Amino acid sequence: MTTKSDIRYLIENYYDIQKLRVETFNRIVSYVKENKDKIIEMIKNLSQASFETHLAHASHFDIETQLYDASQSVPEPHKQGASQTISETHLYDASQKSIETQLGNASQNFIELQRDDASQKCFETHFVHASHRGIETHGEGAISLLENKKYAEFVEKYVVNGKIELEEIENLLWFYKKLYETEKGLYKILDAWSKEHPLRTNFLNYVKGIGPVLSSGIIAWLGDAILKAEHVSNIWSYCGLTPNSERRRGEKLNYNPKLKTFCWKIGQSFIKFKCFGRKLYDTFKEETQRKHPDWSKLHIHNYARRKVVKLFIASVWEVWRKMNNLPTTEPYPIQILGHSKTKITPDMWIEGKKSTNGD
Repeated sequence: MTTKSDIRYLIENYYDIQKLRVETFNRIVSYVKENKDKIIEMIKNLSQASFETHLAHASHFDIETQLYDASQSVPEPHKQGASQTISETHLYDASQKSIETQLGNASQNFIELQRDDASQKCFETHFVHASHRGIETHGEGAISLLENKKYAEFVEKYVVNGKIELEEIENLLWFYKKLYETEKGLYKILDAWSKEHPLRTNFLNYVKGIGPVLSSGIIAWLGDAILKAEHVSNIWSYCGLTPNSERRRGEKLNYNPKLKTFCWKIGQSFIKFKCFGRKLYDTFKEETQRKHPDWSKLHIHNYARRKVVKLFIASVWEVWRKMNNLPTTEPYPIQILGHSKTKITPDMWIEGKKSTNGD
């Protein structure tokens, strides 16, 4: 049986592998950027080779097939038509030999005409198709991306899937594919583990920016802790989301550093998507820039992201405790200080339908 501890370990490995895969992808992109002209020349040669191969194929195999079909299907109607016409104008005994002669001549002439016509049409059709396939497969699209400096898109569309082979980095490509396969495998395991959990089916599935991996992490790290925490501030402290959650030499940590890193990933996921979490982030960022013009962009970014995560964790805490018939309290700034700002409630995170964004 997979334990929550196992899931937390797999999640850490999932993000480590994802990071390594992205770094490997970027190395492939760098190679393409540095060797752009060489790759363009190779693609042009591939296009020409593809073109010539299709022409050879058209003028040999397909034409012979067309000719065979023509010779099999054409004579029969002419036999009937010819015999009918001749029988009406000649006596039966005399017409028999004439009909056979006429049939032979008509069949032979017709087949020869069909052969010439089939050869010409088949050649023209294959000429057009071969030209189109060769250029489109190895040419215009790929070269256009390279010339417009869209190297990452070129790698995604043509290199990692093997449409264009780059032998000089074949080991790097192999490594990237293995990382991607492992990442997908871990994703399936994590998704299956939390798929039927009530916190996910009733809430997390409907929060944009929270996918199966983040859902599993929230359940594995916070599920039991929330049931024990009478106040949401206890959870914030455990997650390392309070102002004093910093490493200090010689002092024992008062938070879970791995959970703090995980919460950072939650915040980054909200920022990536058009969702309620992103709207909050933008609002907090603008407010902080006005209040603290002396702060750096990074400081403002981290502060706004942390506020978003704190509010989201507060909603998770509230939902999970209510689902377990446990009491909830208002967060300290609202209950004690009486701030007039609108409280962010769990239903605000739900955006109408099951979310497919996140992770």
